[in-house]
Amino acid sequence: MYKCVQSLTVVLVAITAFSRTGIAQETGVVADSANETRPLQAGQPVPSVSIQDASGETVTLQSLYQNQPIVLVFFRGGWCPICTKHTQELIKIYPQITSLGAEVVGISPDSPLSSKGNVTKNSIPFPILSDAEVRAAKAFGIAFQVDQATVVRYKGFGIDLARASGFSHHALPIPAVYIVDTKGKIVYSHSDPNYRERLDVKTIVEELGKLR
Repeated sequence: MYKCVQSLTVVLVAITAFSRTGIAQETGVVADSANETRPLQAGQPVPSVSIQDASGETVTLQSLYQNQPIVLVFFRGGWCPICTKHTQELIKIYPQITSLGAEVVGISPDSPLSSKGNVTKNSIPFPILSDAEVRAAKAFGIAFQVDQATVVRYKGFGIDLARASGFSHHALPIPAVYIVDTKGKIVYSHSDPNYRERLDVKTIVEELGKLR
């Protein structure tokens, strides 16, 4: 009996120590930095999450892939020039994506109002959903805390993260792209903690072609 208790204690201590390293970090949390995020990967199911459309209406992720595969694109916000550039690239290949029977859905930590303004300003033909409380970003394991020095630096550039989202959490997603089939399974995933690095949009078309 003593040996069993001793063995169990060793296992529990090992699990605790392993978790503290950050390696075993689960999704559903806001990581301390972009490099510590643990994104969901291909083969995993889409989390059950509700966010908002540009009108403030609740949208479940499950409702998006019922009739067609979807390309979920997480980006940092309409204020991010690199995100805007990537969005323009997505717009160019959007006809190819729809011809393959899929839909693009952008997910941003911007508020519904900010998301609506982004769609109008940049003539985006696909929906941009508001994940202002970073629920979806946390569920996908890509949410991280922006350090205070960066928050201050952004304000110097005229970027107010709290104003953009409507919340003071100062959390963002690392840029990520997920292709989801009609069963709710992630069939392709790409993410990078370096926000300057974005997926070549041609890859999306290639991966969607494999689903046909």
